[in-house]
Amino acid sequence: MEIAFLTALLAFVGLIALFPFLGFRKSALLDKGAIGEQRIHKRLTHFEKKGRGRLLSNIYVPRIGGGTTEIDLLLMHPKGLFVFESKNYSGWIFGNEAHKNWTQTLPKGWHGGVHKERFYNPILQNASHIEHLMYRIEKDPPVWSIIVFSDQCEFKDITVRSKNVRVVHCQNVSSTVEKICNETQIDYLTEEEIANLYNHLLTYTNASEEEKKHHAQKALEAKRRI
Repeated sequence: MEIAFLTALLAFVGLIALFPFLGFRKSALLDKGAIGEQRIHKRLTHFEKKGRGRLLSNIYVPRIGGGTTEIDLLLMHPKGLFVFESKNYSGWIFGNEAHKNWTQTLPKGWHGGVHKERFYNPILQNASHIEHLMYRIEKDPPVWSIIVFSDQCEFKDITVRSKNVRVVHCQNVSSTVEKICNETQIDYLTEEEIANLYNHLLTYTNASEEEKKHHAQKALEAKRRI
């Protein structure tokens, strides 16, 4: 009886000791996406400093059929709109623009085998963001979809054919945008139009906590269906 009691007591104490670690792990997972977005934002702030664009983060754009879709980061520039989708993943990344799902392959883990994780095609994901965004604005400038992965991942087999889509590492995001701007001869948006667009979309960044939770729940349900 005493041995059983001591065993149960030790198990209980061990569980209590793990609570802070589990809480930290959950928090780290939740913050991982935000960290990736912040890194992208930091690499693009010089466009604002030069007076050549405005940045907005976490834009909860109303969907045409109801609900919201979240744009991680948007750069409004005289050359057009740059819509960024952040994927702060490590490991090897395999993906084709035409396929529904992409694959993240991680090294051997606790169970001794290579771990593969499927995730929804980020190009299709961002295309949906762009569709609902363009429905909400009057102008129709060129739009580039920029999928940004962590510098800690390695692209093993990425196939992209659309001219307005780029899949890049975070360290290359600024140079990618600069190259597109340099190759685009015409200014499609004036400074006033950018300011008006910024003020219009700014209202979509002020989502309530309830709206954010509802959006997160819908995103989680969609991920489970992959």
